[in-house]
Amino acid sequence: MTLRSSLFGSRFCGLMTALGLSLGMALHAAYLLPSLYWFEHNNSHLLSIITWLGAGYLFFIAVQCLQAKPKGQLSIGSNQEKITPLRALLIGFLTDVLNPKIIIFILALLSQYIEGELTLHQQLSYGAVLVGVQLLWFSGVAIFFSIPSLRNKLYSASHWIERCSGVLLILLAIKIIWIR
Repeated sequence: MTLRSSLFGSRFCGLMTALGLSLGMALHAAYLLPSLYWFEHNNSHLLSIITWLGAGYLFFIAVQCLQAKPKGQLSIGSNQEKITPLRALLIGFLTDVLNPKIIIFILALLSQYIEGELTLHQQLSYGAVLVGVQLLWFSGVAIFFSIPSLRNKLYSASHWIERCSGVLLILLAIKIIWIR
């Protein structure tokens, strides 16, 4: 999503998507870290609901990607897709919040290092690291892929990139549902 926002919007839109993804991670951290012990020791129906919502959202994004049309040449300063910074932020946030793999990632990663209940200081520390790493990584993606020469080359092939992404997202949605 950060690549898409950088390519079809601007560097700032890519950075806003990175911020949205990180805010989504912060939301996950806010409820997962205090309840990590509970999630590890109880079979929760909440995870099933999140999984289905996430798979549905991935499928929705995939269908949009599969409908991509050739864009032509990118003119300097062009925002042909009209991705606004607010929309980019919302896309990033929803992509992260509705991604069930984030929940599984956090639970799998932190359960290796944490035994028992966490103090508030530990929760805030782990949450800050998760959010900070995600913000740095996706900001780097936004900055790198918005370099004008690279952006122009990617833009001309963007319909193929989006279509391939659509296929991969459908496969990911099916896998998420299948393993659940």
